[in-house]
Amino acid sequence: PGYIIRILVFWYENQKMSVRWGNLTSISFKVSNGVRQGGILSSHLFNVYVDDLSTRLNKLPIGCKLGDLLINHLMYADDLVLISPSTRGLYELIAECQNYGIEFDILFNPKKSATMFFKPQYLSKINMPVFKMHNESIETVTEYTYLGHILTDTLSDDLDILRQRRKIFAQGNSIIRKFHMCSQDVKLTLFRSYCSSLYTAHLWLGN
Repeated sequence: PGYIIRILVFWYENQKMSVRWGNLTSISFKVSNGVRQGGILSSHLFNVYVDDLSTRLNKLPIGCKLGDLLINHLMYADDLVLISPSTRGLYELIAECQNYGIEFDILFNPKKSATMFFKPQYLSKINMPVFKMHNESIETVTEYTYLGHILTDTLSDDLDILRQRRKIFAQGNSIIRKFHMCSQDVKLTLFRSYCSSLYTAHLWLGN
């Protein structure tokens, strides 16, 4: 509805922020871009803002096929993953994102971005190209944590399994230390609540 849009426009055009450092607060200043960190509406507004980018990427004949479905990107909140079976295709996807960013005043930060190459063992020693965004090089990595799950260029789940094991040990020891006076039933309930949720475990592949 139009009145909702007018409220949002007024709200964001007149919002002011200030910086707090210890007990000191700076003079307030206007903010001309971005959405409120942690705001209830922020994720919805951001989705609307970048929806056209997803549409543009979907129109490109680049990506990996899953059955009859061509996939070249994944989006979750402000996290974007570009997927391409070739370096040339990835160049085109990055260029499309840069063009969209220039058009809609969105800055993609190369320092917070990374590239990862998945390749067979016999090609493991081949040097891969360096990709750039806004004339800055994007770091090439062999492992990366995306949405809490550790990905590696060998497609091994060992690091993510180790992460989950450490988490279980840490939480289990914390329960034993803090609730050692409680009954066995209480400890079991706490363990089920805080330790038995194996986040992203369904993505693990058996050898």
